[in-house]
Amino acid sequence: MDLRTLIPSVAEVVASLTPSLIGSAVAQAWKPALPFRQRFVQWIVGSTVSYYATVGIIAVTGWNGFVAQSIAFAIALIAFDATPRLMRSAGDSLATLPARVMDRYFPKKD
Repeated sequence: MDLRTLIPSVAEVVASLTPSLIGSAVAQAWKPALPFRQRFVQWIVGSTVSYYATVGIIAVTGWNGFVAQSIAFAIALIAFDATPRLMRSAGDSLATLPARVMDRYFPKKD
């Protein structure tokens, strides 16, 4: 692979991620009291959801990039707000998993 062929693809990736990263930064401005770890996770989730939602909306509907990015921004805001609850519920489920596996495969005999 030649470096000249890699540079346009990197520029395309940066250009496609820029609106979603800016949108995630705007969403974080609405919640100033978040710890850094939670901000980072929500920033990654918001930008990832926005990017893939934009790609999906364009593929399904054929709308132009601006309309798709606007809709994806709204979807990413919902994902941004849902991230802490999703992480908390996933953590609670994973914390009880070993006990449930033990009860399932090694039931207590009375």
